[in-house]
Amino acid sequence: MSAIELRGVSLRYGIGSDAREILSSINLSVRAGEFLSIIGPSGCGKTTLLRLMAGLVRPTAGTISADGQAVERPSRRRAIVFQDYGKALLPWRRVWSNVALPLELEDGGGSAAERRSKALELLRVMRLETVADHFPEQLSGGMQQRVQIARTLAQNPSIWLMDEPFGALDAITRQQLQDEVARVAAAREITVIFITHDLEEAIYLGDRVIVLGAYPGRIVEEIEVALPKPRDQLTTREDARFLRHRHHLFGLLEGH
Repeated sequence: MSAIELRGVSLRYGIGSDAREILSSINLSVRAGEFLSIIGPSGCGKTTLLRLMAGLVRPTAGTISADGQAVERPSRRRAIVFQDYGKALLPWRRVWSNVALPLELEDGGGSAAERRSKALELLRVMRLETVADHFPEQLSGGMQQRVQIARTLAQNPSIWLMDEPFGALDAITRQQLQDEVARVAAAREITVIFITHDLEEAIYLGDRVIVLGAYPGRIVEEIEVALPKPRDQLTTREDARFLRHRHHLFGLLEGH
């Protein structure tokens, strides 16, 4: 069963001779429970593609459906994780209160005590229960990103749309969060569409890697990553198949 389907999706900005095609004839089926990585050169439309899937932008041509329904507007079932975690969190709210925000906006989100209890449970999932009463500015960048991810879990999403969520983090924190996201997504059967510039990250996390070419953005290749799970930051990256994928993808991007 497909979580998201794109059929003949194109996006054009402007009118007449000033129009610019950003994405062209995108056909993509994302399997339910799949971890799909998307890579491509800067300016090829990766973030725009994610915004289309989120329902924040409407395509000029083609159709998009999620869980069998046409995507015409944003949905709580499609949660977005942004790269800029600092701006994504509300600085005047404590960590648990940031996580509880989607519950406040939901009919039947429960009493204040119930919302706090649910938020604390999600913080435990992300291993952040000890900082529940801190403010975001008191946390490291990696912890702030964990808070943002915990807040999306409060939406009970079936799909995570992640726009380079670890791009601003140091290497060790980045690897720790890669494993956290992979663990939580698998445990909760969340479909993940993950944008990244990092080839190794794309391979390490992905069941499949989609490569976009530029001007206009279009799919130039897709690669099935046949590496066993759960993956390991050392042994997986040293696997000969991992290295072959990396060399191949590097060559593709170099050509675009």
